[in-house]
Amino acid sequence: MKKKLSSILLVLAFVLTSCGRGIPTATPSPIDPEIQQRIQRIENGLRPMTAGGQVEWEETVALSQRMELHGVPGVSIAVINDFQIEWVKGYGLLEAGGDDPVSADVLFHAGSVAKPVSAAAALTLVDIGLLDLDRDVNEKLISWQIPENENTDQEKVTLRRLLSHSAGLGDGFTDRSSSDRMPDYFAPAGESPTVTLQQLLDADAGVDVDGPTYVASAPGTTYRYANADYAIVELLIVDVVQQPFAEFMSETILEPLRMTSSTFEQPLPTELRSRATVEHDTSGQPFAEERLHFPLLAAGGLWTTPSDLALFAIEIMRAYQGQSDRIIPQELAIEMLTPQIDTPNDLLGDSFGLGFQLIGEGQDLAIMHTGGTWGSTCLIWIYPETGQGAVIMTNSASAQGIIRFEILFSIAAEYGWPITPPSE
Repeated sequence: MKKKLSSILLVLAFVLTSCGRGIPTATPSPIDPEIQQRIQRIENGLRPMTAGGQVEWEETVALSQRMELHGVPGVSIAVINDFQIEWVKGYGLLEAGGDDPVSADVLFHAGSVAKPVSAAAALTLVDIGLLDLDRDVNEKLISWQIPENENTDQEKVTLRRLLSHSAGLGDGFTDRSSSDRMPDYFAPAGESPTVTLQQLLDADAGVDVDGPTYVASAPGTTYRYANADYAIVELLIVDVVQQPFAEFMSETILEPLRMTSSTFEQPLPTELRSRATVEHDTSGQPFAEERLHFPLLAAGGLWTTPSDLALFAIEIMRAYQGQSDRIIPQELAIEMLTPQIDTPNDLLGDSFGLGFQLIGEGQDLAIMHTGGTWGSTCLIWIYPETGQGAVIMTNSASAQGIIRFEILFSIAAEYGWPITPPSE
């Protein structure tokens, strides 16, 4: 079931979508000369990709050139090596035409990379018995109920299926991309969305969605990516703990992992807003609203830094190895990174676990998730067996975030990660 990188690249044509190590910190040690040389090789070793998703392996280009070509004002990168953050660096500007540079502590919108973070939080409730992976979630939902139909007669929507996108749900707010018309339920910087999750799920009159959420196929039988899965997870968590979701995430994940530059709060708290990037549209132009907030917190409401996301990635890898249980125990970390449903029509992976997409197996197992909004893109890519990985974030939706993969290939080449170059 192992898939080569050539399969990953094909999707771009369609979507041009430790023991003894102590607690990691978001601030790595000063970069030594050898690592600095690695960084310079990565910065000058990007392999350009075409709009069709093909890599031009015969040449290398500089990161600055690709940022200019793609219309990406700002990029931030964190690289993990041996279960530690090895280096973090920002590039470019907070806003096109401005003067403020992207530093390592600038916040970006993670988009759907919020999903694995939310999945881990849900698993903390499984660990203490407040939730069950395999029971009908309607038994615990109070604020909204999944409509029953012929597809739920034999199989029910469970937390396991929601976290792995195998619940069979269809919704009216997943299939739009940054190249489509922006919905009107976003709120600008400094404001909170007024549309509720229940209104989105029910497609209430006047709410800019394409239809109500329903069970489109028998739960557990097929993979179907849906933001509604994590909207329901958010409602489930809030109903069970009787606590605002952003507050629960802070106490359960962000604070224990010292992710001090991360929040699910909307609008952003003042102290974080002052160092949050401005988002840019598909043409690389800054939003007049600076940045956009929307009601889907668990599915895509995280604002963070690559170094904070790297702390989360390291904790998941260490839990998987049995080296830490600060948020979830090893058995749940293994469950999280175990295939739950095959993804035969998704060329970015072989299967989906609980919150992460999976590709490869054994020592070559990679877990990843992409994120994309109308103004930002994100990529998390890690190897849980070797403790390596990277987080790449941008403040522009231009070129569907293709620059993330150009950067990833350069990092992988420098560190010798098991990514196989595509054939002709």
